[in-house]
Amino acid sequence: MTMSGFAVVDFETTGLFPNAHDRVVEVGLVLVGEDGRIEGEWSTIVDPGRDVGPTHIHGITARDVLGAPTFSQVLPRLLADLRGRVITTHNLSFDLRFLGAELRRAGVVLANPWVGGLCTMKWAGHLLRASSRKLGDCCDAAGIELANAHSALHDARAAAGLLGHLLRIGGSPAPWNDELVGAADVDWPQLPMDECLLVERGTQTVRRPSEWLDRVVARLPRGDDPGLEAYLEVLESALLDGYIAQYEEEALVETAVELGLSRSTLDDVHRDYLRSLARVALADGVVTDDERADLDRVAELVGLPTVEVDAALAMAPARSASAEFRLESGDVICLTGTMSRPRSEVERDLVDAGLVSGPLTKRTRLLVAADPDSASGKAKKARDYGVPIVHEAALMKLVRAMEPEQSPEHRSLRLV
Repeated sequence: MTMSGFAVVDFETTGLFPNAHDRVVEVGLVLVGEDGRIEGEWSTIVDPGRDVGPTHIHGITARDVLGAPTFSQVLPRLLADLRGRVITTHNLSFDLRFLGAELRRAGVVLANPWVGGLCTMKWAGHLLRASSRKLGDCCDAAGIELANAHSALHDARAAAGLLGHLLRIGGSPAPWNDELVGAADVDWPQLPMDECLLVERGTQTVRRPSEWLDRVVARLPRGDDPGLEAYLEVLESALLDGYIAQYEEEALVETAVELGLSRSTLDDVHRDYLRSLARVALADGVVTDDERADLDRVAELVGLPTVEVDAALAMAPARSASAEFRLESGDVICLTGTMSRPRSEVERDLVDAGLVSGPLTKRTRLLVAADPDSASGKAKKARDYGVPIVHEAALMKLVRAMEPEQSPEHRSLRLV
């Protein structure tokens, strides 16, 4: 097979262990000619079928991957672009291990599993005076811009620029030539090229927090408004952490449509709920900046203007508070995903508060996830069980609300 250039690949992943449970969450690919010139590029976020891992590193959230293609759906495009080219990455062994694991999961078998390629990290270490072998430091040494590190496309672009620099300074013959013998001849399988929508980072439609209400109105049947208890129960759970996850949106829409609730009725329900929260915030006679921010956030989530918060605070003393969500001593809390602190510290806080850190069962009070939109196995099971899912900050607010020095009214303030 005649070599037609290089395919520079970068994967963002949920972690470091592809043969265990970590998956690819973003693919970036840049096609480079033998002369170092860029010939094309593409990228896509990938639905890993589990939690997305360290969002604070790669910047991808669970909501970002909703509707994104799976790796199997991206594979035909990726393998077609690898064919006849030398696969190139910055840390070749890392990316090849993830590629191999994803191929196995997709049931794709290579005739020869030994794949060669060019590692820009290795050769930059030999040919450049960089402070380290990290992509950013190697690019600095080569005078190449790296914008938005840990974005697959930007990292692939930077590695492609680094490759071009190495091609120019590597001499002739290039010192890596022996390593590339047969690297462009890998027999990548030809898979059916079904249409696959690529979802590039930053191109997802930004949804208004209250957009789910529009879906309720669009599906409403005509008729009288029935009772509201079922809807209030779902709303209470959804707003527990001040964030409405995708699955919570679905539950609210389904419940409201099944009950035939009109938009005006929903607005009234949401106003009453806001007033009950305002009453809690006013229990000590002072509304702090944090409490006001919480109330403003809830108003936005349920589609009410900010002026409704002022009205709720003005009317709150005359209204009764809704049923509160409180953690009680002995409640079981299940943790999943990456926490902002070591898991042992979070578990110690739970024990100190009289709570139990345990497995997910139907009796679990809360599932705490790094991202409430998580697609992890535990998150899916929690939704089946009806166990509320909250993020870590919401858990710690609920734990602090258990402290005895706080008034009963403040213990029921459950917003983040």
